Amino acid sequence: MAAKKGHKKTGGRVKGTPNQFTKTVKEVFTTVFNELQVNKTANLKEWAKKNTTDFYKLSAKLIPTDLTADLHLQEKKFPEWLTREIGGN
Repeated sequence: MAAKKGHKKTGGRVKGTPNQFTKTVKEVFTTVFNELQVNKTANLKEWAKKNTTDFYKLSAKLIPTDLTADLHLQEKKFPEWLTREIGGN
């Protein structure tokens, strides 16, 4: 059953903490990838040359999608001469 709206989160993983399974899979994948790069016929560069479209599709998925921005907006003040001209502020 879902918690009521406004209910404070209790328990579970802290926000931003990576999932352990995902972390393990990435580590194993990286290890295998690095081992394959020694093989002249099975390395990524050779595969990418033969499969450029697939290579770029996979590359695009590696671009981070979670962007965090800290914006500080300031009130725009028009110069006094412009304010008189347009009748604002």
